[in-house]
Amino acid sequence: MTSAVSAADGVLREIEPEQIRPVIASALARMRPPAYGDARLSWQRIELSELRSIVHLVRRQRLESACELLGRFQDAGLGPYAPVRTAANGETSLVIPPVAESHGADLVLLDGVHRCLAALACGLRSIEVFVVRGDLPGPPGDVCALAEIGLTSAHPEPERTYRNLRNEDFRRVRDGGGLEAVVRQEIARLTREQP
Repeated sequence: MTSAVSAADGVLREIEPEQIRPVIASALARMRPPAYGDARLSWQRIELSELRSIVHLVRRQRLESACELLGRFQDAGLGPYAPVRTAANGETSLVIPPVAESHGADLVLLDGVHRCLAALACGLRSIEVFVVRGDLPGPPGDVCALAEIGLTSAHPEPERTYRNLRNEDFRRVRDGGGLEAVVRQEIARLTREQP
């Protein structure tokens, strides 16, 4: 199923999760080859109360942007946060769903903390996310429930954002931008390789 809707600030076009799953899996494997090379990625509905985060403090402005994005999904009749392509002012972009790693009983967000917080703030109980399973390294810092994440207006210092962060285990993307940036790079690479 593909769905699209025009909005004042662009168009959202849903992408089937199975179409983007291999690209996300490949991007994860590029980020941390030994750990994610054999990982499995599945699309699942998850209770927001089950999600954990290594992020303990977020900027209010980022949460407000995530709430606006959630509104766009709802206006388009799309489930939050289905993978979508956006188009506005001649530019296209990709919004990947939140991604969580399975660590025993914990599902720790790798990408999508602000979007999941927005869903929680708007009263949603569950959303669909990609869940990564496999022989993964543990979370790189202390985890907390989404409801325990604090808000700030200022740009928080890393020591306030994370608790007991082990930099050597942090899944930082070298060029910034997080998992979504690596997915975009992976799409560009795959596009170049096609005959």
